[in-house]
Amino acid sequence: MNTSSPSCPPAEAVLAGLQLVSDSLHLPFDVLRTQHAGAVHAGFLANSILESGAFERRVDALEHMTLGPFARHL
Repeated sequence: MNTSSPSCPPAEAVLAGLQLVSDSLHLPFDVLRTQHAGAVHAGFLANSILESGAFERRVDALEHMTLGPFARHL
């Protein structure tokens, strides 16, 4: 019979798990950014710094409204 207490997972495993959760929460917003960049590159959207900045602000606002304190702070 084992009388020792169960061991805690190593800190590296916990951090890796938290990073996986964080990445999965941010994935939809990264996909939006990638699709926007692809549309600009393909010529479907104007290659405009002002438009790209406005798009990024909208996505950032959506990310903060959706994820709250879990949103990235860039």
